[in-house]
Amino acid sequence: MANVFEDSVAPVHQAGQTVLWEGDHHDIDARLRIEPAPGHTPGSCVVWLRSGTERAVFAGDLLHSPLQVVEPDDCPSFDEDEPRARDSRRRVLGEAADRGALLLPAHFPGPGAAEVRRVGDRFAVKEWAAWR
Repeated sequence: MANVFEDSVAPVHQAGQTVLWEGDHHDIDARLRIEPAPGHTPGSCVVWLRSGTERAVFAGDLLHSPLQVVEPDDCPSFDEDEPRARDSRRRVLGEAADRGALLLPAHFPGPGAAEVRRVGDRFAVKEWAAWR
């Protein structure tokens, strides 16, 4: 995947269609919030969605396999900063479990969305999301 930035990101930025932000988080609107999730690649983030009492987190590249839900310290070869990626995975999985948020990673096979629960200092899939 050489030149992914040049191929897919740079043209969008050059066309003036990007919004850059810095800090711990950025509220896109009343329902969407973007937060840094460092470690995988520079600029990695997750997006939290809130609708009434429902919550979801779009985890993007933070998780590459369902195995990483139960083994969040396992890093794919793509993580550029493994300690920070592990911390980000643990933080996001913990918040998803605590908030009852549906976890939506980009790389899981099939429907790929899950409810996560805590099991001691680890995590497990409580239930795979049913698609309607």
